[in-house]
Amino acid sequence: MQRRSFLKAVFSLGAGATPLLSAAKEASFSDSPLLAAAYGKIPDAGAIRRIVSAGPVADVLLLSLVPEKLTGLSTHNIPDDHKKYFSGTVRALPHTGRIAGRASTFPMERLLELKPDIIVDVGSTSASYTSTAERVHQQTGIPYVLVSGRLADSAGQLRLLGKMLGAPGSGKPLADFAESVLSEARSVREKARTIPGIFFGRGADGLETGLSGSMHTEVIDRLGARNVAAAAGKDLIARISMEQLIQWDPDVILTQDPNFFQRLQTEPVWKDYRAVRQGRYHLVPSVPFGWMDHPPCINRLLGLLWGMHVLYPDQWPLERYRKEVVRYFELFYGYALTPEALSAIDGFES
Repeated sequence: MQRRSFLKAVFSLGAGATPLLSAAKEASFSDSPLLAAAYGKIPDAGAIRRIVSAGPVADVLLLSLVPEKLTGLSTHNIPDDHKKYFSGTVRALPHTGRIAGRASTFPMERLLELKPDIIVDVGSTSASYTSTAERVHQQTGIPYVLVSGRLADSAGQLRLLGKMLGAPGSGKPLADFAESVLSEARSVREKARTIPGIFFGRGADGLETGLSGSMHTEVIDRLGARNVAAAAGKDLIARISMEQLIQWDPDVILTQDPNFFQRLQTEPVWKDYRAVRQGRYHLVPSVPFGWMDHPPCINRLLGLLWGMHVLYPDQWPLERYRKEVVRYFELFYGYALTPEALSAIDGFES
């Protein structure tokens, strides 16, 4: 984190905000570049027993790291067949609504009733998210921290929050796994002979995508592939035209949306695209959360494992891919994933 941003967070004392400088120094959190904003005095790790998750990205990390401390999940309508991968503790968590992001659905009265020790957000560190953190702290007096959610920082997020929230024993094995996956992805892309151009289609028509630097397409970047939409500028999400996509001429089309995947298979207009003619289009798994996006969270480690096999099968064969996915489910969800269950998730034949 830049020193100027940190000092701004520390000394923003308007309307009830309190400094965290002494607490941050004691806990060594101020040295972490991942701590994008922090308002209020961070409680001692041992005193944190009730945590509010600010949004879906934080949900996915915290339900793996500190499920017993969560007061609820901001994520709404998790399908029942996805919940089976979670512990009974996570399945019993109520829907509380989201604080960060588009239009908060978490009433301030409800937030105060829950009496959390801290609010945690993970993900975008843009001005809108830091200002939300400051505003909510000023209104409630509850300490609020925002941690960068970049995919490359996955291991650091787990270590930082494990220590901050009193769960270093949980954070270390998860962080070690994340570090291993990121290292493998780096090794695979360095050995790759070709750099495929990839389009990631979002939504039912597939014509929404992430541009250069978007968190929604970070898996593509970490795999060493070329996001063809990067040429359209820098933004999180943008709409494009079919004509534009023809000009980009991607080698591979990826999507998490089953409706768009069905269109690629059945609508004649898509046969004009080289990736479709050659059968190089894939439905990215999304159980229990999206492996590439929706939300762009710690679950993208699964997207890296999947993408390494899809794009570089010689380096990352099916057996190796499956072994690591099973490890992820065991470490992050405490779930023993069978080969049959994994085939149902990823569509690969055993």
